[in-house]
Order: sequence, then C-alpha cells, then structure tokens
Amino acid sequence: MNKMESSEDSAQFVDKYMPQLIQRVTMVMPIADELLAEDMIHEEMYSNISAARTNKSKMRELFKALHSGGNKVKSTFLSALRENEPNLVQDLECSGKQRGEPENKSTATLKYKEFIRGEYATVQEYNSLPGEHVKLDDRYTEPLIIQKHRQQREREEEIRSRGQNFYQVMDQRDSETYKSTKVERLFDPDEHGDIQRTVILQGHSGTGKSFTSQKIMSDWAFGRLYEDRFDFVFHLRCKELNQATGRKSLMDLHNYDQSSSSMIKQVLHQSPERVLFLVDGFDELKFSLDVPKDSLPRDPWTQCSPEVTLSGLIRKQILHESFLLVTTRSTALDKLKEVVKHPVRYAEILGFSKEGVEEYFNRFFKKKQHSQQAYDAVRKNETLFTACFIPVICWIICTVYREQFDEGTEMIQSLETTTSIFVEFVATLLKHHCQDLGQSALTILQGLGKLAEQGMEEQQVLFHHDSVSQTVSDPSKVPFLCKFLQKKRVSQTTMYSFMHLSFQEFFTALSYMLLGDEEAQEKVRELLSKVRRGKENSHLLPIVQFLFGIANKEVGKRLEDKKYISCSQGIWTQLKHFILEVIEKEKEDRNAIDYHISSMWLFAFHCLYELHVDDFVKKAMNTYTEFNLTHIPLTKTDCWVLKYCFQHCECIQTLILNWCKLSAEKIQILLPALEKCQHLELQVDDLADDDLDDLLAALGEGKSLELDLTENNFSDEKVQDLLVALTKHKPRNIDIGVKSITSNTADKFMFLINKAHADLESIGLHCYENVTLEANLQKNGVSGTLQTSLWLKVSDMKMICDCIRASGYSLSEIDPDWDEHVEALISLLHSQTSLEDIGLFVSRLTERCATSVISLSQACPNLRMISLHVVEHGLLLEEVLQRLRASKRRPDCRVLVAGWRCRKPADQCTGRKDWSLCCDDSVTLNLHGETFTENVIRHGKKSDRPSYHPKSNRWCVVA
Repeated sequence: MNKMESSEDSAQFVDKYMPQLIQRVTMVMPIADELLAEDMIHEEMYSNISAARTNKSKMRELFKALHSGGNKVKSTFLSALRENEPNLVQDLECSGKQRGEPENKSTATLKYKEFIRGEYATVQEYNSLPGEHVKLDDRYTEPLIIQKHRQQREREEEIRSRGQNFYQVMDQRDSETYKSTKVERLFDPDEHGDIQRTVILQGHSGTGKSFTSQKIMSDWAFGRLYEDRFDFVFHLRCKELNQATGRKSLMDLHNYDQSSSSMIKQVLHQSPERVLFLVDGFDELKFSLDVPKDSLPRDPWTQCSPEVTLSGLIRKQILHESFLLVTTRSTALDKLKEVVKHPVRYAEILGFSKEGVEEYFNRFFKKKQHSQQAYDAVRKNETLFTACFIPVICWIICTVYREQFDEGTEMIQSLETTTSIFVEFVATLLKHHCQDLGQSALTILQGLGKLAEQGMEEQQVLFHHDSVSQTVSDPSKVPFLCKFLQKKRVSQTTMYSFMHLSFQEFFTALSYMLLGDEEAQEKVRELLSKVRRGKENSHLLPIVQFLFGIANKEVGKRLEDKKYISCSQGIWTQLKHFILEVIEKEKEDRNAIDYHISSMWLFAFHCLYELHVDDFVKKAMNTYTEFNLTHIPLTKTDCWVLKYCFQHCECIQTLILNWCKLSAEKIQILLPALEKCQHLELQVDDLADDDLDDLLAALGEGKSLELDLTENNFSDEKVQDLLVALTKHKPRNIDIGVKSITSNTADKFMFLINKAHADLESIGLHCYENVTLEANLQKNGVSGTLQTSLWLKVSDMKMICDCIRASGYSLSEIDPDWDEHVEALISLLHSQTSLEDIGLFVSRLTERCATSVISLSQACPNLRMISLHVVEHGLLLEEVLQRLRASKRRPDCRVLVAGWRCRKPADQCTGRKDWSLCCDDSVTLNLHGETFTENVIRHGKKSDRPSYHPKSNRWCVVA
C-alpha cells in the first residue's frame, strides 16, 4: 500500500485487520481527536469512545463509528493510524505480504518494538500504589546535557550560586562552549568527525539518568529516536542484574519476545553496528567486573556468570561493533573507567534548566492553573527554586502540591518551607538509593553531617577524597555526594561535593540534631555565638535558618517518625532567645547605617518563616510597630517571607519600603501588608495602570503616605484616579510619573493640594525629557513649605501654574531647568509676580537667554535673587558676559551667574578629559546694582592667573 491508495483500498485494509487493530492500537484517543477535528465522527460517538475504560473497548466503539461512516471515514482513520502508530501499520502490511514465509528482520524489529512500547509507555513513581502508574511522556522533561569537563572554579560557581544567578550559570552551561548536546545527538560524529561507539552518561542522584534511559527505549520503539541508526535497542537494568543467578548469556539477561530469537541472533551476527545496548545504573552493581580478559565470552549466546557476561559487553569483547550507552552516578565513574573500552564519549546530565523546571511543572499537572500556581509558589523561594534543577526535588514539590489541589485545600504551611522539602528529598533518597550500603540511615546522616559542618567552618564546598573518607564510609556509594576528577599538574585528584551548597548547609544543621542532647546544645550555642559576632560569619546564617525549619512541629515529627532525630527542648529554647535578641537589637540600632543590621533583621524574618509556629511568630512580630527596610534589595522570596510575618502583626504603625528594588510582582505579594500599615513610605518603579489599581485598592483610606512613583509612566486617567484617591489619605511627599496631563489632571492636582495642604510637604509630576520647575507654594502672600516639582512640557506646566494662580496660590521660590523651551518658560514666569527667588539651570548660556533672564527682574517686582547655573559642559562666553554687564537691572535684585570659562585660546584648549591638565576655571559672577564682581576657582596645573583674561572672543566649547 502507498500514499496514493484509494479510499476503497484503505477501507479493505481496515476491515481485514479489524481484530488485530482492536487488540493492538494504543493511541486511540489521539486518533479519535483527529477524526473529530475533521468531522468524521460526531460528538456523541467521541464521548462513547472516551468513556470506554480500556483501549480495546475504545477501539470497539471506534469501529462502530468507522462502519457507520463508510470508506471515507475508514481512509481518514488509516491515515491517522499511520501517523500515530507507523510501526503497527508496517507490521500488518508485512504480515499480509509474507504470510506463511519465515519471519524477517523487519517483522522481528516491529514485534520487538511493539513489546517495548507496552513495557516502557508508563512508569511507576516512588509513591505509586500497586497497579498505579503514569505515562512516561507526561513526566519526562529533557535535561541539560554537556560534554565538557569543568574546572574547579566552574564547579564552585555552580555549587555556590542561587536563584536567578544559578540558572544564569546553567544557561551558560547550555552552550557550545560547554559542548551541550541532546540525547538524539549522543552518537553523532564528534568535532573530528569520529563516531564513538561507547557513551558514558553520568549524573548526580535524582538528575534523571534512569528516566532518560526509559525515554530512549520508548522513543525508539515509537519511531521517534534512532530509527535510522539502530534495528534493536536492548535495556539492561543493573539493579535487576544484581538478582540474576546461575549462568546467563547476554541475551538471557535481556527481556524480549523469545519467538524472535532466531532473527535477533541473525541481526547480532550480521549487523552488530545496528544494535545499541543500554546499561542503566552502573553504580548500583553489587558485583565487580574485574574479570580476567581471557575468561570473557566472545558472543552474546555464551552462558557465563552475570558479572562475566556484563564485563564482556562493557569491555567490547562481545559484539565489539555494536553501540553501548552506560548511565552511572559520578561516584562510580572511576570504576567504570577501569573496565570500559576506549575511546569513549563522556556526557553529563546536569539536571533541569530554568525552562526545564517550568516545563516539568506544566507536564505534571493536568490543569494549567495548578501548574502555574505551584510553579509561582516555588519561584518565591530562592533556595527551593535552585534545588529544582534536581528532577527528584521537582517531583517531591509537585506531589506535595497535587495532594493539596486534590483535597481542595490550600497548600499547608509546613510544606511551604525549604526545610520540609529538603527533609522529603533526604527521606526519598535514603529509602530508594541507600538500601544496599550496609549502613543505617542514621550512620549515613551522621557522616554527611560531620563532612558538611567541616566544610562550612572552613567555607569549603569541594573536598578531597581523604578528608571525605574520614567522615563518610564508602562515599562513592552515598547518593548525596558528587564525585569528580580534577587535573592537578601532571596527575589527577578525586574530589567530592554536595549537590549544592544549600544541601551542605542543611546537613550541617541536621548534624547538630543527631548528637546527644548536651553536645547538641553546646554546638548550637557555639554556632549562635559566631553568628552574633557580625558579618564575617554571615555564611553560617543559612544553617541557623535550617535549624528553625527543623524545629517546625510538622518537620520535626517527620524526622522523628523516620527515627532520624528528636529536637531537644534545650535547642528550641536557645533558638527562641536568639531570634528575639536579634529582633530587639535591630530595634535599638535601627537608625544606624549598617547593612549587616538590616540583613540580620531580614534574616530573622526568614527564620520565623521556616519555623512556621504561628503563636511564637505572633509574639515576635508584635514587638514591632515600625519597619524600615530602606536600601535593602528585596527578592520575591523576601517578599513572601515578609507577607507571612506581617500577617502576624496586630498593628503596623510605620512601613518604609524605599529603594528596595520593588517591582509590580513584588508589590502584589506585599499588598496585605500595605493595607495593614498606618504610615507608608513606598518607592516602586515600572508599575502599569492595572498595577496602580491594585495598589490603590490595598491602600484603603486614612493613611499617612509618602509615595515615590517617579519611575513610572501612568496614563492621564490613572493619574487622576491616583490624585483623587490621595484626597482620602494624609499624603506628605508624593511624586508621580506621567505620560502627559490634561486640564482635568491640573484641576485634581490643585484639589489635592487644597484638601491636604496641612499634611503635604512636597508633590511632583514627572514626565521626562521636558522642563523642570521646582517651587515653593504660598497662599495670600504667606510663604509656605510645600515644595512643588513639575517636570513637564511647558504647555502642561502652564496649565498647572494657571490652576495654582486660580486657586489663590502663587510660586514664591522657583528653580526651573530648561534649554530649548526658554522663551515659553520665561513667559510663564512673568505671570508669577509674587516670585522672590529664582534658580535657573541651563546647559549653555546665550545672549538671548541672558536678556530673557534679566527681563524677569522687571516683570516680578518682588524678585530679590536670580541664580543662573550653567551646568554640564556649558561655558560662559565673553559676549554673554558683556550683555549681562550692560543690562538694565533693578538695583535691589541680585543676579548670580555660575559656570565655566576657559583660560586659553581655543587652539590651545586641553579640555576636561584629564582634569590635571584642564584649562577650565570655575567662575561665579555677582551682579548687584552697578557692581560686577568675579570669583575664580583654578583647576588643573597650578600657575599664576592673569588679572584680566586675554581680549579674545574665541572661547572653547568642550563637547
């Protein structure tokens, strides 16, 4: 049959093989989806198919639809079947052509693939009950794989970085520099054009090696991977090989349909290069492969002991032209190197990238809403989010959250903490990856704890083999450690590390709890004493934080149930006293400018969050009434922690959040706290109009407010909403970023000033790349302290000034900043007759500008001082100074001009690139009545300055 076959031929094929199709089709619903999309079946038929419990029942329902639809529907069904299950169609076609003939390679391959599809389509999870399973494709997420060995500093960078910085490092690894690759390219030619027949895929515990092996088998069987490269792919699980007894050949160790053994044997002999052997979990082997070479079998059918047979495969004594993929933990890599035949391609699974983490969450949950909610919850916790590069951590977190969604309850508090998830991770690996170590869980944890503590004391994350062996028995088999080789001059050295620094910190905290009560209390006392000394011991803070997490009732019960530890009352008492002491000390030192004090305050909140004991948190937080977090950059994790802690405050009198690098997303987290406080000082950038609506709703009414919203770009409509909302509060200092304004905005601006005049100290509207006007407002001739700042177009500024005048106010002191808008601004200032003091800032001073400035003294009878500052690189030109000298000024109005003047002719000017050679002098000119005085501050080399500058109009303008 071919693509040009008629619908009648297709219908005959479907009818002929109906029994086989009912028995063997597995992708029923995807096929039904296509038929429904093409209007080949009705909704009712589709519902009947979907409601059937097994694939066979679904196919029987589907055939009812096919028979009622005729040849066209059957033809469409066959097309969909070819797309979803091509191997099945090929198998049926071959069986039809060769009925009665001996089985050939194609038929044997198809039968084997069908067998593998059934075996590998689903997987059991760590917590699966008997009969429970999930689809492999619903869980598998492609990991990050690299082929470059990293230097010591690169490994330290991976271990120490956290949160966004960590995933930026992972993004760097996913590059050509580190030879990142994918599973489908593992057997591609290398940079020299050579194809390596042996690939070692290493990775830490829980990074997805076995899952990747299963995915390779499944994708090959479904025709999605290595279809043109391998006729057969065989999978050997080392954990199962440990149970093998007696004499076994290589093919005896494999699981396949024995009816095809003769054809498989033929392929192995004739085309070994078309065969891939996948040895999964080399590190789990209990027996040694150190077998004499002359005792190794030479063909896949010779029966020997399992260790001899496997050694023959890995050493390439059996089928040396075949391909081999071995997965192993990095801790067993040195043993594998001793037996594997070179050359070999090495690749390493690093875990998930940031995109991989998000994809895993999307695959795990059936509802997009649930996946997004869980992912957002994890992203808020920097340490947990970092740990999510380990797939097992992702699975634990998703499983915990799924239980909450299924029960219809909120995520329970104890499982939101970092410590609780780490405890689950340790329990999972101890149960499923440590059974054969010959050590109790307690012994393993004690050894790891000692190693971790030693590293934290010395601020060390990489350990030499000798130091590890002193604390951990048989470290190469412990799943919590990573092992790698590092070049050292002309030799190699074996190094170990924890998966990440956060795990090292966790095991250090756990180690204190594994000691006797008296010794544990002394260790904790010593730790807290070091932390009290100051920022030189800030690297120990996460350990204290984990101690609080372990002290959590639910986490402690989990550890006690596992018979790992029991948190003593003495340690808990020390922790309580410590955190209350930190809080009290911060209150005393609040006015000190010390980042360590501020960070300790935030650290205290994190400890309370990990503890999650509501009564104690309430007691601790109620010692506060004022919170000043100025200049502390807050992460999303910090904001979630603050939200939890603030909700236990009975009253928040003052909350100051200035220059905390707050974003709209972070503000959204903190909204309940903003609603609760009485006095709020807030600086936040890049809010959208919708974000402003949420903020205003949270603020409620009656608050004392200081808002710096300068770095925003609100629409005119939203600015009006904000101004109206502020009339319901007691605003003190308000700055608002705007796009542009209308007369309605100007009216509401003055309405707010009138309503809140007793409270307002300053108010500003900011639209960048325009003129700036800063002035004090006065009413009825009485000077006030209300500072107004307008950074607007002159036309918008005039609108505001007109409203100011119409409302009975006037500008008393003014500092405008302008250049190209001089004429319009001067005209505007002429109308402000009550002005007493003006400060002007320009980047260059022209004759026209000077004339306009002097005219102000005539237009404003109360004006006593005009200060004119030429800023940036502007220079005072001689012709401008002459115009100022000759101008008619009021005797009682002083004009002060400050700027720069070059003391050399233009062709000798040295500019300002090197200030030691600068030829510009800082000049201040004072014009008062008929007097004209000049004050000069020399810059550059010291030399005598002539009493009068050379008569030259060629002044240098420095760009």
